[in-house]
Amino acid sequence: MNTKEAYNNWAESYDKVNNSTRTLDEKVVRTLLTDLGSKDIVEVGCGTGKNSVWFSLKGQSLKAFDFSDEMLSIAQKKIAKNNSEFLLHDITQPWPFDNDCCDLVSINLILEHIENINFIFKEAYRILRANGKLFFCELHPLKQEQGSVARFTDNKTNNEIKLVSYFHSKNDFYYASKSAGFKSINSQNWYDDTNKDIPRLLSILLTK
Repeated sequence: MNTKEAYNNWAESYDKVNNSTRTLDEKVVRTLLTDLGSKDIVEVGCGTGKNSVWFSLKGQSLKAFDFSDEMLSIAQKKIAKNNSEFLLHDITQPWPFDNDCCDLVSINLILEHIENINFIFKEAYRILRANGKLFFCELHPLKQEQGSVARFTDNKTNNEIKLVSYFHSKNDFYYASKSAGFKSINSQNWYDDTNKDIPRLLSILLTK
């Protein structure tokens, strides 16, 4: 099952099943991304909209996209404000936005599915205005080294589905950042109650 098919299958149950990674990611976004009142935001791989709601409420405008039409449909239903637009689009293809069009790009829990992250960072840099920020939060490389991958139970077959995953080290992220042109990099490890020794998530905030 390819990644798009997997996320379409996962969409129905994604918000209903306990997921420590998803829950922690929500906390990270709401902790770090607070000063958004005048910001035009692009959310990449918005999924079912767990962070779209926050960006729509706190930001000036939101353009969110995902390649899963099933997840996108759920995300759209969560947004009450009319400052948001949702698009069906694949992150690995040129993004449908003009140069210098936004102040913040947010990418959450999807880079493990992307083999060539350099393209992603370059597209983010292209659409950000001067001093704009790229924020991403991903499964920590140490968790990946332990064998952690995105997975879910298919409701129709009751089989566990493991999604295609690519390993990216901290150095890979830093190289992609510098190669794209970002000049300031701040990273942070995030832990939860399941394991105090190994961080679950890695967040990085970059400045154009």
